[in-house]
Amino acid sequence: MSTSPMQLTRRTALLGVAGLTLAGCARAGSEEAGSDQPASSAGTVTADTKSEAVITIGTAHGLDTMWPNEPLDITVENGTISSVKVVDETGSEIPGTVDGSQWMPDRGALLLNSTYSIEAIAVDAKDRQQATTASATTMNPDLVVEVDFRFADGVAVGNGMPIWVRFDMPVTDDQRAAIEKTASVTTVPEQEGSWGWSDETTLWWRPKEYWQAGSTAHVEVKAAGLPAGDTWVLNDAAADYIYGDLRVTVTDIDNHQLTCYQNGEAVNTIPVSCGKPGMETMTGTKLVMDQEYSVLMDSGTFGVPADSAEGYSTQVYWAQRITWSGEYFHAAPWADGSHGVANVSHGCTGMTTANAQWLFEFSQIGDPAEFVGSTFATQPYQTYGCWLYSWEDWQAQSAL
Repeated sequence: MSTSPMQLTRRTALLGVAGLTLAGCARAGSEEAGSDQPASSAGTVTADTKSEAVITIGTAHGLDTMWPNEPLDITVENGTISSVKVVDETGSEIPGTVDGSQWMPDRGALLLNSTYSIEAIAVDAKDRQQATTASATTMNPDLVVEVDFRFADGVAVGNGMPIWVRFDMPVTDDQRAAIEKTASVTTVPEQEGSWGWSDETTLWWRPKEYWQAGSTAHVEVKAAGLPAGDTWVLNDAAADYIYGDLRVTVTDIDNHQLTCYQNGEAVNTIPVSCGKPGMETMTGTKLVMDQEYSVLMDSGTFGVPADSAEGYSTQVYWAQRITWSGEYFHAAPWADGSHGVANVSHGCTGMTTANAQWLFEFSQIGDPAEFVGSTFATQPYQTYGCWLYSWEDWQAQSAL
């Protein structure tokens, strides 16, 4: 039965198939084997080969098909390990730690499909050093997990947008802590923040408060070789995020008003109409998820026929998505008489065409869109939902 990456434990390699056993040569400057033995009456010296250190280097899955996250097993007969040096194909030494008879890289894993040179040094009972070398090649699986980022394309994003690490296949609960440990964020200016898992393929980092105006952030994830799903992470990854002015909209559902703030200053107040009874607009902090000049709103997409009493199929303009379930900011000229007066929509926040265009041009993807006044709370999965958690609850989304 094969062993999955998640089931890997630190263990001693089986000799033969999984290891390379050598009685290493004495290091320069050490005593020659048996040189301290008493001479016979004939003047000869008896070699003491049985006391020399014998070093075995191996892995649980063999030196030619090593798993990237398994230890090197280094066993010594007639001596103890003095040092282990592992060098990659570029000649760079891999930082690592010896624990008993095993060596592990400090980063938790080696890279996939890579060859490493190994030198182990042991000291025998007579303080003679023996060196053994070997080569190990990590496996090259057919299926791997790749890491990349969303919204890190050199364009400024809204100041609610989290740093967004994306895995192209699910990461199981027990694998997340090891991966998260390899992730780091540097912000300018410095801001307190925390990682949190949004779902099985998404790791976010958000500051305690919205990103400060003009912030930048550099993120690195050095998880290559770590287990993910039924395979391993292929690559390390890094990205940079840019944030501009802090733009926040606050929609008062009951009072039918949307107030726009830029760097803390109110710059516009827009009369709106939100969801009518039975189709209420949800409360909470959503993010602008997408912007499209024109969107077809079709009630059939959520099970209400367009030709029914509550059905519709309408082309809307200056549309900004704020939930996956279909809430938008958009122009609603058919309801101009209700804007600022009554809630008559099917859940979207409608306004005049002129105001919808102004808001569209004012906003960026990732801007916080706060809603107050409804009794129906937005759930984190319904938007980019990192701001729907209290700070304490958000920190609890971390795997660490």
